[in-house]
Amino acid sequence: MTCNRLKILRNLFLTSKHALPLLRSAAEEGASSSIINFGSYDGFIADPGLAAYCATKGAVHALTRAMACDHGPEGIRVNAVCPGYVDTPMLQSFFEGEGSGGGGRTITQLQKAVRDVHPMRTYGAPEDIANLVNWLASDEARYASGQLWILDGGLSAQVQQMNP
Repeated sequence: MTCNRLKILRNLFLTSKHALPLLRSAAEEGASSSIINFGSYDGFIADPGLAAYCATKGAVHALTRAMACDHGPEGIRVNAVCPGYVDTPMLQSFFEGEGSGGGGRTITQLQKAVRDVHPMRTYGAPEDIANLVNWLASDEARYASGQLWILDGGLSAQVQQMNP
């Protein structure tokens, strides 16, 4: 497991640890208190060549559930957003051959292949993730805690078929 991935997990833990006193105070005053972590659909399944990434995202998922159990009695909700492919610099670097690489295909061919593997035939936009985060942070989500909110256009809902 790479050191950088472990640092990300450690930083998530420490950020929550140091935010908890403020969140407890807010909850005692009747305000909605919520921690929203970022997991990934890769915390549920594995993509080739991403062992460290998948392992740390799985750890984020477990930490989210444990924190929800520990801090729910204090009025603090804890959830994780687990995106799939989202149009971000990370996805663009994949298309450009960094990370998993393109296997000799053009960027346009890769973009189409990624869209086509999703039942919705598209990948997400940052706004899609932001909308879920806004809802989870709001009072409308007052009963949502300990959940891993998968937002992947149906990607993880299907069995991957063999390519002919």
